[in-house]
Amino acid sequence: MQTTLRLDDELYRQAKAKAATLGISLTRFLEDAIRERLESTASPRRDRRLRLPVSTAAGGLAPGFSTLDEAVTAANLARDRRQAR
Repeated sequence: MQTTLRLDDELYRQAKAKAATLGISLTRFLEDAIRERLESTASPRRDRRLRLPVSTAAGGLAPGFSTLDEAVTAANLARDRRQAR
């Protein structure tokens, strides 16, 4: 049977080069690739939804700080001291 395929240019070049290194025609190379895919016992790859871990830790400020402004001021002071060294 004869048919027309539309392939990505780079994919075509790679397939043709690989067929040449194997000493077979591009047609034979594509037939073998299709047969291999059809005979594969592996289940088709599915894009699975990625599950990210969810933290169960309680939030809040570090002990000793009653407001966010106090915590930010302390962090800035610590950074300034490190840079002064």
